[in-house]
Amino acid sequence: MIETGPSFLIDLTAVTLAAFTAGMILEMLAPAREAVISFSRWLNNYGLALLTYLGNHLLGTFLAVFVLYNLDSRPFPGLANLPLWVDVSIVFLTLEATRYGIHVAMHKIPILWRFHAVHHTDSEVDVSTAFRHHPVEGLLSAIPSFAVVWLLASAPEALILYRACDLVMTVLTHTNVYISPRLERWLRFIVVTPAFHRTHHLADKRFTDSNYSASLPLFDYIFSTYQPTTVEQQKCARIGTDTHTANEQRLDGMLCSPFMKRVEGSGVRESLRKP
Repeated sequence: MIETGPSFLIDLTAVTLAAFTAGMILEMLAPAREAVISFSRWLNNYGLALLTYLGNHLLGTFLAVFVLYNLDSRPFPGLANLPLWVDVSIVFLTLEATRYGIHVAMHKIPILWRFHAVHHTDSEVDVSTAFRHHPVEGLLSAIPSFAVVWLLASAPEALILYRACDLVMTVLTHTNVYISPRLERWLRFIVVTPAFHRTHHLADKRFTDSNYSASLPLFDYIFSTYQPTTVEQQKCARIGTDTHTANEQRLDGMLCSPFMKRVEGSGVRESLRKP
């Protein structure tokens, strides 16, 4: 799938595959947590990932570029006439803020959480977790994002550059790779690191409800949703969900039962049924 701008081409599928390849190599060379080999889990994750990628990242990018090229009536001039670096900077900050807000809503609004829980019920976090989402979640997330894209009236190049970066970061932030604590403490002020995002996947609710940012950690610091963890917690704390919202039933069985027959060893389904 090739996304085009007036002056350049970016193959987003190639970008994603390159990120997956890099992530898998890093996981083999320097895993942060002991790797768990589970072919059934990987099959579940990659089945959901394929649906999510086709429905959200490819279709979403196509629709967003279509909006920029074809819908011209806006309440104010857009960004397309600004220098590209300014356009890209504004697009990154605005869409990252939008993504942060959507992510918080997915956790705080019960019906949205039931879709988003599919991502969190993975018993491990590695590159296969990156696109493990209920396909409906991607469609729900796309609506406010398209509205922002239309209001920005950005150059298509800026949007496509953001999408390419977002795809890479989505994979790398889920990578099971070790980064030295000293380096990681500096990096997490600039970008969302694997440890920063892994905290968000820990089963303890105080961690699950933290570290929402996608690529830029800025908004977690601004809105005080950043939660630090120790090296030992990163290595040993359980991943998955505890009773995040009482008496909820996830909706993944309605659409994704072929891929979600079992979450091995996590005890997730039992915990979600507890009052």
